Amino acid sequence: MYDQLLGGGLGPPGPEENGPEPDFVTWLVYLDRAEDQGWLASLAHWWHDEVCRLLLPFVGPAGAAAPAVSLTAFEQDAAGRGRRRRPARWADGLTEECAQLSARWFDVAPTAIASELDVFLARFAGRRHVRLQISVGFEGRSGGLPLVLPALVELARLVGDATDPAYGEIVANAGLLPPATMLDAALGRSAESSAEQCRSRLRGYEWVTLCPRELAATLGGAERLRATGAFAEVRPLRHGGLLLLGHRRSGRLPGRPGTRGLPRPGPGAATRATGCVAHRAARRVVDAVGGARGVGRRPGWARPEPGGPRRSACGAPAASRPAPRPRPRPGTRHPLTSCGCSYRPCWRR
Repeated sequence: MYDQLLGGGLGPPGPEENGPEPDFVTWLVYLDRAEDQGWLASLAHWWHDEVCRLLLPFVGPAGAAAPAVSLTAFEQDAAGRGRRRRPARWADGLTEECAQLSARWFDVAPTAIASELDVFLARFAGRRHVRLQISVGFEGRSGGLPLVLPALVELARLVGDATDPAYGEIVANAGLLPPATMLDAALGRSAESSAEQCRSRLRGYEWVTLCPRELAATLGGAERLRATGAFAEVRPLRHGGLLLLGHRRSGRLPGRPGTRGLPRPGPGAATRATGCVAHRAARRVVDAVGGARGVGRRPGWARPEPGGPRRSACGAPAASRPAPRPRPRPGTRHPLTSCGCSYRPCWRR
């Protein structure tokens, strides 16, 4: 798992229903006020302590030998010159020039629920944006995911209440390296441009999603989303955002990438498509809040601004969309995402 996250290799796709259990689960929260170094250092210190309190018992059970731990910091000065060092403590790595800080617990006892735990803090898209990331591995261990997920959801709630998150998600066997999301890949947008629009365009949609306060208000708030029944649980956060859970059973994440918590396509629809996540997620949200401001009645489409180009609800421009066509056969390329998806809502009839 550590090599997949730092070495540039993509993780395996999520497991299919009733298939093998995930190798790892990834927790992510994105913040967009990291230019305040004092605030970031204080938050990072508190977050690290909460991670240790909630997650270390899964890699260091009582009575067992303590796991090995390794810390790495990467610093970058104003001229862009970088250097890597090994701080003795997490707090020692939270310097003014810190660009990335990670802690890894490994060589755990055979009786531990998880095989390893990785914690990352990394800046991206300039000094304003930062991602907080946790990855828990289950190599050679079965049945650990349902035990760890409640702690990850609780940690998402705690961080969501303590900050004003721009976006967050929990995903098993992530198929993309952060800070990119599945929705970014579907729409062909960069993680940097996605982060810059995080307060006006939802960055993704996963089994657990942290929705920023601006989008929560646009969608009608917690009560309206809860009343639709589109989500298993809707939890308001202190600063106005929402924590959305897409499946009632915390130990069971629907497996294919981009379909976690989303309605399944009908018979004959292709489900191995990255691109369809954008349109299916948009369809899900638009159906749930059809009367929300700026959302049209046509499933999957947003009402255009006067004189502006027609856009999909997930943010994809439709100005160059081809003329209406019959529903394609499986394997035909999608005109917006080239995903090969034949799921009906992905196509304009």
